[in-house]
Amino acid sequence: MNDTKRTILTGLAIGLLTLAIPFYLQLIGVVPEKQEDVSQAPAVEVEPLSIKQKPLYPGLQPETKKPQLLAAAETQNFFVVTDKYNATISNLSGGSILNFIMHSFEDDQYKYLGGYDVNGNYSKDINLSLSIPTDTPCSPCLQTSEEKFFYVPFKIVSPRINEGQTISLQEGDSLVVIMEHAINSQSVRKKMIFYGNQYIIKHDFLLTGAPEDVSLVWADGIKTTEKNLFEELTFSSGYVAQEKEINSLSFSPQSADEKEKPAFYSGKTDWVAIRNKYFINALISDQALGGTLSASAANLNEESVIPVYSMGLDFSSSKISVSQFFGPLDVDIIESSKTYLDRVMNFGWLPIQPFSRSVLWLLKKLHLLGINYGIILILFAFLIRVVTGPLTKKSFESTQKMQKIQPRMKKIQEKYKKDSQKLNQEMVKLYKETGVNPLGGCLPMIIQMPLLFSLFIVFRSTIEFRGAPFFGWINNLSQPDTIFDLSFSVPLYGNQVAFLPFLLGISMFMTQRLSMATMDKNTKPMMYMMTGFFFVLFNSFPSGLNLYYTVYNFLNYFQQRSIKGK
Repeated sequence: MNDTKRTILTGLAIGLLTLAIPFYLQLIGVVPEKQEDVSQAPAVEVEPLSIKQKPLYPGLQPETKKPQLLAAAETQNFFVVTDKYNATISNLSGGSILNFIMHSFEDDQYKYLGGYDVNGNYSKDINLSLSIPTDTPCSPCLQTSEEKFFYVPFKIVSPRINEGQTISLQEGDSLVVIMEHAINSQSVRKKMIFYGNQYIIKHDFLLTGAPEDVSLVWADGIKTTEKNLFEELTFSSGYVAQEKEINSLSFSPQSADEKEKPAFYSGKTDWVAIRNKYFINALISDQALGGTLSASAANLNEESVIPVYSMGLDFSSSKISVSQFFGPLDVDIIESSKTYLDRVMNFGWLPIQPFSRSVLWLLKKLHLLGINYGIILILFAFLIRVVTGPLTKKSFESTQKMQKIQPRMKKIQEKYKKDSQKLNQEMVKLYKETGVNPLGGCLPMIIQMPLLFSLFIVFRSTIEFRGAPFFGWINNLSQPDTIFDLSFSVPLYGNQVAFLPFLLGISMFMTQRLSMATMDKNTKPMMYMMTGFFFVLFNSFPSGLNLYYTVYNFLNYFQQRSIKGK
């Protein structure tokens, strides 16, 4: 194999590795700081009902049936409004979260908008909800061997909580809601605690006369939120963390009848969690003796099937305390929890993580200066071009030298094709004579790979780009810059036509032509195929990622053209 072919194949391998890294995705969550006595929290404000209940997804009804003896029991719903979310809470199962709407306000606009309506149609303007309400909510619920407390309407004993009330919490406020239920000699007392400026909800249980081997289960999944389902489902998964060892469960159903066999993990468990691309739901406890993950399929709409993950923590105690984090995959929020949950954020392999964290840190700092994220991506392209420019120049010059000696290399290969030892000796002699390093074209590129990988990882997955506009038709840097939708879906390409991938393909083609003049004619089709492959693949990637690569590639083209012209 001559050196040109080896270089091309190396480039292909590096490209494929780049594309594979984002699938090394994992989940994050938050453990709250130690809270003060909630009984001393400021009084909360009671307002009229202002939150509408969200309708159900079609096809997401669980199989569990409502116990007949509870059919006539009354239910109560109340509403909690904080700086972070609006939540609809039911007394069913002792405080199920029926609806959870994100509504953080930032940069004079709502930060979290866009999602699917009751018919499975995406809209960029509706409030973003993370919960999937069902007729039999288990979000979360306490399950025992006798199942006496599942779908039971607990009695709300807190004096200020009435049916249909809305309780508003400001920063520094907290709300304690106590519920209880008794069946014969068995009883459960449940305390929920909400905080005005946190994504944490506390669930504390006191069991009397009931079996101590119980599980706290979240069976209702986390709602699909992104228009680009390929990206959404690529990042969706369930996780169990046991003493800093993290296990995951991923499920890719093809029909709504499919189910994934539950995975049970025994031993001390720190947390369980489920996530989609940008949001996470985690149950965290220092008492759990095991964790469970499972998944089933459901119809999002007539065309799409999605996974619905369930999770649970197992206990053997009459007193249980669990913290739930329900919110965004934001690195600052996660790291402030001072737990190892940030390890499962998508920062890539261990050697790459320092680069990824640095890129994200700089990205957020620049935005704090009031700079649009689209402008920041362009600045990154110039910055990375400056940093990697000398290496790229060295690589390009080395490649040019290799191309110039290709005719002599072919003669040597032909002359000594039956004598490999002599062939190697003559090739080494040629390299010394011409001053060419056969690895000179590859090594500079390999050196900068960790940085380039980290940029790909961060720009593809960071929540900072969700809903962030740039200009014109690029109104959401976390989604493709679609110029029109197709009435059908093309494998790998998707069901939309984006504009930036065209510019990206042109920039790649222009750059490749600079190195094709002296290239072996047999390798040229491979280069064209690579350009076409990336054009098709990147059509479904976020426009922020494509914007960066497009600008970067054009800068790379002009640099190489300048080098070649000297």
